[in-house]
Amino acid sequence: MIKTENLSVGYGTTPLIEDICLHLKPGQIMTLIGPNGSGKSTILKTVIGQLAPVCGTVFLDGRAMAELSPLEAAQKLAVLMTGRIRPELMTCWDVAAMGRCPYTGRLGILSAWDREKVREALSLVRGEELAPLPFSEISDGQRQRVMLARALCQEPSVLVLDEPTTFLDIRYKLELLSVLKDMAQKRKLAVLLSLHELELAGKISDCVVCVHNGKIERIGPPEEIFTADYIKKLFDIQTDDSELFVFHGGKRLRCGYTTGTCAALAAQGAARLLLTGSAPVSAALMTPKGIRVEASLEDCRLEGGSAFCSVRKDGGDDVDATHGLLITAQVEERDTPNVSIEGGAGVGRVTKPGLDQSVGEAAINRVPRNMIEEEVLSVGDELGYEGGFRVAIYVPGGEEAAKKTFNPQLGIEGGISILGTSGIVEPMSAQALIDTIALEIRQRAAQGHKRIILTPGNYGLDFLRAQGMDRWGIPVVKCSNFIGDALDACAAEQFQGVLLVGHMGKLVKLAGGVMNTHSRLADCRTEIFCAHAALCGAAPELCRALMDCPTSDACIAVLDRAGLREAVLDSLLSAAQDHLNRRASGAFPVGAAVFSNQYGLLGRTSQAKELMDAWSTL
Repeated sequence: MIKTENLSVGYGTTPLIEDICLHLKPGQIMTLIGPNGSGKSTILKTVIGQLAPVCGTVFLDGRAMAELSPLEAAQKLAVLMTGRIRPELMTCWDVAAMGRCPYTGRLGILSAWDREKVREALSLVRGEELAPLPFSEISDGQRQRVMLARALCQEPSVLVLDEPTTFLDIRYKLELLSVLKDMAQKRKLAVLLSLHELELAGKISDCVVCVHNGKIERIGPPEEIFTADYIKKLFDIQTDDSELFVFHGGKRLRCGYTTGTCAALAAQGAARLLLTGSAPVSAALMTPKGIRVEASLEDCRLEGGSAFCSVRKDGGDDVDATHGLLITAQVEERDTPNVSIEGGAGVGRVTKPGLDQSVGEAAINRVPRNMIEEEVLSVGDELGYEGGFRVAIYVPGGEEAAKKTFNPQLGIEGGISILGTSGIVEPMSAQALIDTIALEIRQRAAQGHKRIILTPGNYGLDFLRAQGMDRWGIPVVKCSNFIGDALDACAAEQFQGVLLVGHMGKLVKLAGGVMNTHSRLADCRTEIFCAHAALCGAAPELCRALMDCPTSDACIAVLDRAGLREAVLDSLLSAAQDHLNRRASGAFPVGAAVFSNQYGLLGRTSQAKELMDAWSTL
């Protein structure tokens, strides 16, 4: 059903992954796995036609995707990506019914047959009770189920899903994957998806594709792929005496585990103590990353009808404000067979929209909630207990520690967050900062903003204030060096305009297509100045002078002496605009304004001029 030949994917003309040859058959489930940023989503976006291939061909049912009309493609291929939609006043039924559009004709009128297909799809995802509810008022997990129903309404022969279990608790994850497995077998539906949960990928997949180091590293059945040695290699994890290590900058660094892992371990221990009356010495679990973690339990005790256990947070060699804190779980029995999870003293409360949890809820994110629920239920199953549990998480000293984190800025008050998507803390990992930037962007979208200004750091903030741009009423988010990731987050939240304002020393790298401007990854400022100066007619002596410059300000001074500043800046800004457009992929207009502390405003890309002129009159 899906076949790729010599496919290379990426943004613009730069390949991220080359020589991709996949063959997905009817009735088969193929799962992409790999580290964050390895390119799984890029492959999926190229397969469905959202991104143009750098080279090669994608075939759908024997025909090249490029040859299919949108209607033909929609009748064969359904897609569920991670981006959010805002359907305003539509009900869940309305959203699911959108999947019938390829069959309703121009007027979009649903027949009795179409309505039956909508009911059937909602039933498959256990969403019948959601049908009359406003889509904007249901939870993230419920939205994911409705979006899957919309995809199923298309009656596709191929279903493509990017991280479909992201917003689901463990029970609905298993239900969703069970539905996919059943449909693949009974309806010969071909399913291509990406997953982070390796255990779930192993259970559902007929074929696993490992994306790593700019290539498809392995393809095979789960039993061949999911060996301990290979998983450690795939995720760049090394073990020594039961500890985990990664290598960064040539250094061997010990991994730790997240507050979410600590909470789940503590809850597991407390549930065991509650049901057996005997205090366990340690607890162990499999993290979402597929790595087994074991930790000692502290302060285990029974008080009244509750059991308490604690795990001390270990950040490894990436010590942060939460390192060394005790994460405590209190567990009680419930008559109903489900799990409630609450936050006690030391756990923050959400006060602003756009975060992982709703306003007023404890700042225990969905992945830790899923881990906690899974651990206490597994203890109950093991010991033959058929009831449910009430779990409360406490962090002594959490309120004071939170003052050293991003929580006050994000609107989480009164304590730390219980976090972690992988369960493991990798030292020097940039993912936590990227996640924080994306979270702040999501908050601005949740507050109703449609325009946003990105700036790498404090210099940009100072410049915006000096120019009076802070009075426009447009939110400003610091994106550090992660310009590409910040733009991707803006696309996911459907912003209508993005302005990037930064120092020339960083943003000149955009002219070379560099979207992570950290000097360790790409310190190519003088090379880019030199290349564009040569394009503008600079003599070899001038090019050599530019290459010898220690800073971008020094490059400007050299260009001033040669009378080439304006021409070279125009060339640089034009190239930067092209690369920004490619990264945005038409999701929104984006432009960049560059300055230096010595020279002030140096220039604006063509799109930045339009945005700034329009925004200044709002």
